[in-house]
Amino acid sequence: MLAIYLFLLVFLLVLFILFTAIVLTFKLKVLSVEEKKELGGIFTVKWLLFSYTFSIKEPEEEKSIPEKPEPEEAESRKEDLLKSELKMQMEKDREPGEKKPEEETLIFEGKEKRGIFARLRRKKETGQEVEVEAKKGMSTREKLHWGLEAYKALRKPLLRLFSDTLSAIKIKNLKADLTFGLSDPADTGMLCGLIHALLGTVYNRCRNCSFSVCPVFMETLLDFRGNAEIRIKIYSLIFPFLKFIFNGKTLSFTYSIVKEKLRGSSKVNS
Repeated sequence: MLAIYLFLLVFLLVLFILFTAIVLTFKLKVLSVEEKKELGGIFTVKWLLFSYTFSIKEPEEEKSIPEKPEPEEAESRKEDLLKSELKMQMEKDREPGEKKPEEETLIFEGKEKRGIFARLRRKKETGQEVEVEAKKGMSTREKLHWGLEAYKALRKPLLRLFSDTLSAIKIKNLKADLTFGLSDPADTGMLCGLIHALLGTVYNRCRNCSFSVCPVFMETLLDFRGNAEIRIKIYSLIFPFLKFIFNGKTLSFTYSIVKEKLRGSSKVNS
């Protein structure tokens, strides 16, 4: 009997956690004009007895104080200047038909340094470039191929996941004012139409919603002030992700990727 009571207690606790809502509230202010720029806001997450607040602020520019060069650094800079002057002098004194200084082995202070072209020849002879190309991974053609395959296989499951996640978000309160303008008036009009189209879906999910959009066609600016309260239940996020993961198309695409990776690794090992 005690085991049954413990099982029921754990089951009820899990149900209580799944059906409780996470509350997200934010207040945000964004101002971007030629004369002045501001960014600030407060973002709060609440779940049961847990509550945490994030503050959003524009990062302040730190004034960097120029450091005085140390004696060792000053000496190394002098040596570099001397080496560069010597190299320029050698290029000027070079007669037609002679090798360039970069092709020859340069010796400074008893240390031998290879020229650029000599180092490239050495890499080709030792086969280092072949190893680098082998370590690069997939080529651009393979990436495009897998991207197209992912779009074909996961298009419908991703759209279903997006719609289920969007339906799980409940907007309890939303008040915002947006004033914006782009460099091209045509782009401003197109963006304004897109924002109004998105606001149509927001109004259907919001109990107390107030949103104003004011496009400006004569100058470039951005002025946004808003606050909102959003509630998300945990179970409404878990089930859409489980449906996406165990979808037949998702599993088949994941299997094809794993199969291709194992085939490629077996070729490299052989």
